[in-house]
Amino acid sequence: METGKHDFSGSCAPRDGDDAGPMSCGQHTFSLGVFQWVTKAGGKGCKKSAVKVRVYGPCHNSENVYAKAREIVALLDAGGYSGPKRVRA
Repeated sequence: METGKHDFSGSCAPRDGDDAGPMSCGQHTFSLGVFQWVTKAGGKGCKKSAVKVRVYGPCHNSENVYAKAREIVALLDAGGYSGPKRVRA
């Protein structure tokens, strides 16, 4: 994690590349929040910013959701993302 860089996470997301189908809790879709690493108030370490873009899609096609999140991270890091705040993959 590097201050100023972007990343993504999803607490209920299937593992990257795991297209096994619906998760055990019965959900059929999931989302990943794209955020920026920012410096903590005390100046020591980093923390996640608020979500800038939410990428969502079906669990059975999770690789597309992860690929779209990686694409948006790269664009945000380059300063070239001007798309919507919610993206379907």
